[in-house]
Amino acid sequence: MTVDADVIEALAVVLEDLQKGPQSPIPPRTIEALSALAMNGRKLRVDLDASRTLGAPLVTVFEKPSDTEFLAPLTLRQKDVARLLIDGKSNRDIAETCGISVATVKDHVHAVLQRLNLPSRGAVMAASRAATRD
Repeated sequence: MTVDADVIEALAVVLEDLQKGPQSPIPPRTIEALSALAMNGRKLRVDLDASRTLGAPLVTVFEKPSDTEFLAPLTLRQKDVARLLIDGKSNRDIAETCGISVATVKDHVHAVLQRLNLPSRGAVMAASRAATRD
């Protein structure tokens, strides 16, 4: 990942504020700097326990995975079905949207669960949100 000057500046503000007192409430300007770091498809982690151990803040910035990465093991049709499943659509809704039978949707949902190694539709939804969120 290439880090631009704005990210480096925002990170410097965060580090400066956290060095002043990681135990105290986070100042608004630090929150703003953290927000700037977390935008544009980036994921941000501040590890306060490690910061205490190191004596300096540990902040990690990296690219968020896209749903494309999460769904990479799937075929094109399985990806279509998985995206609709993640949106909370029923088998009937998925069938109508994709122009396939409900039985075929069930086959695709089963294949999605197997390929992603997840036990249920809800687990797919949760894993997708977790992969693209924090």
